Amino acid sequence: MPSLTPEKQLSIISKAWGRQKGYAFFPWISGTSDNRDERIQSYHEGPAFRWPADRDKILEHFQSHTSDDLYWCPSLFEHRRRTTELAMDEHALWADLDEVDPRDLKEYPPTIAWETSPGRYQALWLITGGDIQGASWQGGENHRLTYYIGADPSGWDTTQLLRIPGWKNHKYEWKQENAGEPVEGTLLWENGRRYLPDEFEDLPEVQTLSEVQTILEDEIESIDRHQVYGRVRLKIPHKAREMMSAREVSGDRSSQLWWLMRCFADAGCTATEIVAVLRDTVWNKFAGRQDELKRLTIEASKAVTTRDPVKAEGLEEEREHRDKPQRLAALLKGVKPPKWLVTELWAEGACGFIAGQPKAFKSWMGLDLALSVSTGLPFLDHFSIRNPGPVLYIQEEDSLPMVKSRFDKIWPGKQIDKVKIEDGQLVWDPGEETEGDPPLLAHIGNGFTISDAGWQSWLDEVLTDGVEDQPFRMCVLDPLMMIAGEVEENRAQEMTEKIFKPLKQLARKHKTAMAVVHHMKKGDPSKPTRGGQLMLGSVANHAWAEDSMYLRVARGGDIVVERESKHTTGGSFKVTRLRNKQWTPTVVDDKLDEWAGDSGASEKSSGSAGSNGNGRRGRSGQRGLPKVIAAMNELGVGAHATRTVAEQMGDITTGGAYKQLMRAEEQGQVKKVGSKWELARTNS
Repeated sequence: MPSLTPEKQLSIISKAWGRQKGYAFFPWISGTSDNRDERIQSYHEGPAFRWPADRDKILEHFQSHTSDDLYWCPSLFEHRRRTTELAMDEHALWADLDEVDPRDLKEYPPTIAWETSPGRYQALWLITGGDIQGASWQGGENHRLTYYIGADPSGWDTTQLLRIPGWKNHKYEWKQENAGEPVEGTLLWENGRRYLPDEFEDLPEVQTLSEVQTILEDEIESIDRHQVYGRVRLKIPHKAREMMSAREVSGDRSSQLWWLMRCFADAGCTATEIVAVLRDTVWNKFAGRQDELKRLTIEASKAVTTRDPVKAEGLEEEREHRDKPQRLAALLKGVKPPKWLVTELWAEGACGFIAGQPKAFKSWMGLDLALSVSTGLPFLDHFSIRNPGPVLYIQEEDSLPMVKSRFDKIWPGKQIDKVKIEDGQLVWDPGEETEGDPPLLAHIGNGFTISDAGWQSWLDEVLTDGVEDQPFRMCVLDPLMMIAGEVEENRAQEMTEKIFKPLKQLARKHKTAMAVVHHMKKGDPSKPTRGGQLMLGSVANHAWAEDSMYLRVARGGDIVVERESKHTTGGSFKVTRLRNKQWTPTVVDDKLDEWAGDSGASEKSSGSAGSNGNGRRGRSGQRGLPKVIAAMNELGVGAHATRTVAEQMGDITTGGAYKQLMRAEEQGQVKKVGSKWELARTNS
């Protein structure tokens, strides 16, 4: 039989998935490994592929590993982890037959069968007319079929890996028998009998978990692994924390698992807690085995008994992984300035508040911001979004009907046609329609508590998963008073350690901006005060914030927004038309720093080298020139529209570019020709 093409191989194995859509896995082992230890160390779990959307990527993966031992999992998974609880329903049964010849299976002949190496076989039994939920669970149809036909007793579980039909076997023992060359597998047949779901009901039962195993299962299921991990997270070495979030194995999994168990034991965990925390990680080498819990519990118990002797070792491991001090200049060399996520308002990965007085539209602004960042539509129909992506929206104050009421006004309002004044003329903006729902994931009214270690671990896990291989760009938490938990809001140390420090750690780890909705007290009009100083609670609130918006109700019901930032200078703007039937906010009196519109969000310097003479730094590729003049030079001779100049400048709104052009006109650098602009003289 001729060699199978990757397209043919994928066509064969995908029959096991039915018509489901989910994540598929294709781990590999290096084909150059010459012994068992090298093979173990060269194992790679590899990426998760979205089936069938990533068909082309899977084929590229096949092509890039033709010299390796490539495997596949006959189960699809709901998320990007190959764990039993995430598995989708089975549309096939499977078995690692070892030396059982599939041609001898007269009672249950396989639908598809292949030889992986001389005298070794694997097979699939395809289900027609539906699926079998839990067929690969303990005692299920796949388990019973495996035992009935005498196949490998450990090859029936949900996360089982099989060889791809027709793939070359690079195991060193086969290469030794084949003059140093890998042995190519053979497809025996692919169109055998298909089975109805109930045709396996008469298979004899297999011995199920013992009473001890059942007790262990119940005990472990009663433990909140997020709470346990959150409790000891800062007590285990940095390397262990990194391993807990790993998606693929590196090195010897047995030794890595043992080291992790010792770390958790040294942190004070019981054997059962250790099993609960490590069971679903990639380091669980017993996953899918009938005696999985028994094996894990025995190992964890050993780790607990050696707690004292390894304490010093764990501390030493932590010290080894702490960075040593470096010269500041060397440390800062090559560090790039932050970039705007929301132009002029919020930098990528920045933490801060949307705080306001009562009835100041705080939650409305938070939801508008979440929808804007997730879709790329301008925030408040004014501030452009750079590099949009998924947003996590956590709401613990308002009910679902109230959130729906806001959503039903904000979301359509962001896409409707509008008429704007631009360069003194009325301009029609047709708006932007987006297809499907925005990538905005919500967690509403579920008791999220940011000061709780378990919830912190949950948030870390959610941010790690992202949305369809995309990381979260922002997390909006509304409001602080409802998610803070049992903390004293006026105690700076308590707020910092239990809330603000963990949030900033997560923001840095995942490069996810954090926007926390919070309340402000009413200020005394006779004593002007910065918005951040009016927030309820500890002074730690204000100190933690990097980019924030502070909202105050002005006369007539408009909202004045004060922007405070550690990335640029301050400023303010007013928002009108908030109480219309539709959500059509209009930004007026924009007094934000109009020179903050480039791709960076770095702080301004006054009177320093490279400033343009008025205390503002010109940050263009043409040294000493304001960015707007540099853009005009780049556009060349002739008159140019404001929008064209804004696009040439980069991350800046048309309104921001217009302000800079007006300033340049006052200084005699540009002149207005109708509704367009041209250089008044050579600027170079």
